[in-house]
Amino acid sequence: ETFDFRAGDSLGHYAFLTKLVHPVQCSILIGMFEMDASTLVVRPASEDDRAVLEDLIADCYATVYPGWYEEDTLSEALPAMLKIDVRLLASGRYFLARAGNVVAGCGGWSANAPGATPNSEFTGHIRHFATRPEAMGKGIGGAILERCVAEAAASGMQKLKCFSSLAAEGFYARHGFTKIDTVSVMLGSGAYFPAVLMERAL
Repeated sequence: ETFDFRAGDSLGHYAFLTKLVHPVQCSILIGMFEMDASTLVVRPASEDDRAVLEDLIADCYATVYPGWYEEDTLSEALPAMLKIDVRLLASGRYFLARAGNVVAGCGGWSANAPGATPNSEFTGHIRHFATRPEAMGKGIGGAILERCVAEAAASGMQKLKCFSSLAAEGFYARHGFTKIDTVSVMLGSGAYFPAVLMERAL
């Protein structure tokens, strides 16, 4: 099945970080900060956080996606996902996780489906998740996801859906999501991006 995301932001922001910052420079920049997952704070993000969050998402995708997708798929599809949706960022339902001095993860949910995907009553949608590569495996993405689950349930949603990347399917499965189908999402460039449609009952 194909889903048209050309009217929205779909799976998230992407840029090849190595084209923007040399990997060695990136490591030096990360090393300037202290990350402590035991002091994790999750809060709603705002437009003021856009730059740091889009850099984080670029870092995450550039690290995780190679090996899961062909290079031509990445080069064609992912540049269409360059920005966090303005409405999502202003909704109060998009979250930033800070561990020590480091913004370590982000993600959120919306009542409206991404792009041109039809809305379904009582169904929320997981949006734009990413974790800084150095912070993966420390429970940061899970903390943000469970915040989304709790708030969606409190708002009256009965289930959550997500268009997971191939790389993130295991993460969502560990948090109670089940696979519905393997799908293709159509992005703003007209490119197709393989994904996994998943859902979790609330």
